[in-house]
This record gives sequence, structure tokens and C-alpha cells, in this order.
Amino acid sequence: MATLLLIIIYLIFISLGLPDSILGSSFPAISDNLNISAEFAGYISPLISAGTILSSLFSAYLIKKFKPQWVVSFSIMLTIIGLLIFSFAKENSIYLLFISTIPLGLGAGAIDTALNNYVAIHYKAIHMNWLHCSWGVGTVISPLIIGAFIDSNNNSKGWNIGILIIASVQFAIMLISFISIPLWYKLSKNDKVEEEINKEENYPYKKILTDPVFYLTIIGFFSYCALETTTGLWTGSFLHYGKNFSTSDAATLTSLFYIGITSGRFISGPLSLKIKENNMIRIGETILTLSIICLIISSCYQGNYTKSLALAGIFLCGLGCAPIYPAIIRLTPYRFSIAGSQKAMGLEVAIAYVGNLLMPFLLGQIAKTMNNNYLILPYAILIFIILMIISHELINIRLNKRDLSLQEDEKKNYNI
Repeated sequence: MATLLLIIIYLIFISLGLPDSILGSSFPAISDNLNISAEFAGYISPLISAGTILSSLFSAYLIKKFKPQWVVSFSIMLTIIGLLIFSFAKENSIYLLFISTIPLGLGAGAIDTALNNYVAIHYKAIHMNWLHCSWGVGTVISPLIIGAFIDSNNNSKGWNIGILIIASVQFAIMLISFISIPLWYKLSKNDKVEEEINKEENYPYKKILTDPVFYLTIIGFFSYCALETTTGLWTGSFLHYGKNFSTSDAATLTSLFYIGITSGRFISGPLSLKIKENNMIRIGETILTLSIICLIISSCYQGNYTKSLALAGIFLCGLGCAPIYPAIIRLTPYRFSIAGSQKAMGLEVAIAYVGNLLMPFLLGQIAKTMNNNYLILPYAILIFIILMIISHELINIRLNKRDLSLQEDEKKNYNI
């Protein structure tokens, strides 16, 4: 039964990924079709992130009150509503794009925190990587669907049909999620970890908020989320406006970033059985450094060979991102204890998602002032990489010292 539930959780994470790549892949077409400026995506993305932050902050309370299975199922329903509203936007009803951000953001945050913590506590590291590989599957599917429906010869129409198709896939996954609710209850009855999780109710937020590791975690998580969202949102514009790809090709080729994430997380699964999470993060940061070299060279020169270099850099960027997010999530019970992990997860996801809220918007505004110069994207990525490396290494130093002071019976509380 635990394996069956894990498969369903994988499906739910596919549904989490489906909306995440829509904006970045389709917005060059949307902006042409609705006659709005390219940086408009930088106004929509922060609103989605704001909803994600809000639901993440309340996730611990909601999960405690309603159980994760109910929170997750209703959250998928919210994302479907958001996609439907988004798909109905026309040139005279652009406000629908803004309205759609409310259910999209609220739904995403609750799913993210609930399932991340559940898998981090109940399953091995390989499953955390494959969980986020499932998210990557969703993010790869969306650009391919939308790219297939965009008519580049007819004012970029067809993007909304692609989104309706994605909403239909979401609906099927939502039904499976509701049907699986009794399975969650059956497994929780024999769950030996539940006793430790139940201590969460009395676990003080103050203990988390006074821990320097928490703030270093936020810096690293903030930087990662900012990097992933900024790259995902502006890759289509980088290719279209910076490297002269058509809107349909830019939408389809945005999937390279998510293909890199997805394939990387599939490979990271078995690797995580042999390599510790801290070293998985280092591997990801090394690949990101290689990607940034490709992207910076591509942004400095024009020509067909630089187009190929840009595509290679985008893929490598996704590949480098692949092990980092699952490793950070997997490390949460280790960093803050099993009892404090759900509250820590909600806080760190919420605060880190401020990176999703601010950074894509800022890059859009900077690009606008530079006459839609999205070739600045690699330089923003470079800053986030540097911040990640510094914060993660400082965390490792602190926790190595803490572990040496722990008694043997205390180590189980930290998932060691």
C-alpha cells in the first residue's frame, strides 16, 4: 500500500509541475496575441508566488487540522480553477490573468509543503529525487503541449487551447487524489513515525527562528528558487528576443530547461543512495557553473553556433538545478528535527518563495529599461549560484559541529 500511495504522490507532483512552466513557455505568444508587453509576465509571476507564500505559511495549521490528503486534493482543484480562468483571457479581459494567480498560487504552496515533508520523513532519498523528477515531468509536458497548439503564423493564437488540455490532465489527477484518500488513513494507522510527528504541535517556532541555520537555509533556498523561477519564466523571452527564435520554437525549447531538471532528478534518485545530500548539492552547483559559462558566452556573441550554445546552457542549467531542491527538502528534518520539520518546511518554503516573487519581476523591469534585453539573464543566474554556494557551505560547517555534540539517542530525532 505504501508503494501505491507513493505512485499517487508522484502523479500529484506531476500536477504541481504542469502550471509552473506555462507562463515562461507561452508568454511570448500570449504577449503577441493579447497585445501586451513582454515584461507583463513579471507582474503575474509575483502574484502567483504571493499566493504560494501565503498557503505555505498556513500549511502546518491546515495539514494538522485537515490532514495532508484533503489539503492536497482541494489544492489541485484550486489550480484547475486557476488554469481555466487563465485560458479565458482575451485582449479586452486581461484582468483574468491576474485573477487566475489567486487559485494557482494558493494551490501550489499547500501541495509543495505537505508532500515534501511527508516524503522527506516517510521515504528514502531516492524517492525525494523521483518526487521532484515527477514535478519535472509536469513542467516538460506543458511547454510541449502549448508549443504544439501555438499558431506562429496567426498572431500566436492557440496557447489557450493548450492550457485547457493541461487543465484536463489536472482534473484526471485530482480525481485519483480524491479516490486515494482512504489509503492515506489506512497507512497512518500503522505509521511508527506519527508519534514523533505529533510532537510538532508543541514544537515552538521560536526554536526555529533563533537558529542561524534557518537563515542560512533561507538564503540558499531563496537563491535556488529565484534562479529556477527566473530561468523558467524568462528563458522563452531570452530565446525569442535575445536569440531570435520564433514564439512557437521559444515555447517548445523552454522545455529544455525542464528536461534537464527532470532527467537530472531521475539520475539523482539512485545516486542519492550512495552520495549524501550535501554532496548532491555541490554536484548541482558545479553543473550550474558550467551552464553559466555557456550562457554568458552565448549572450555576448551572435550567430548560429551561439544559439546551440544557449540551448546547451539552458539544458545544463536544468541539470544543475536537478539535485539541489530535493536535497534541501530532504535535509529539513536533519537540520531542524523531525518534530520541527513541518513548521520549518512551511517557513522556509514561504520565505524562500519571496525569491520567486521578487527576482523574476526585477529582471523583467531591468530588461524593459534595456529595450527588452533578456540577454542579461545569465548574469542574474550567476549571482544566485554564488549565494547558494556560500550559504550551503556555512550550513555544513555549523551542522558538523552540532552533530559531534549529539548523543546517540538524540540522532534519531534529526533523521541521522
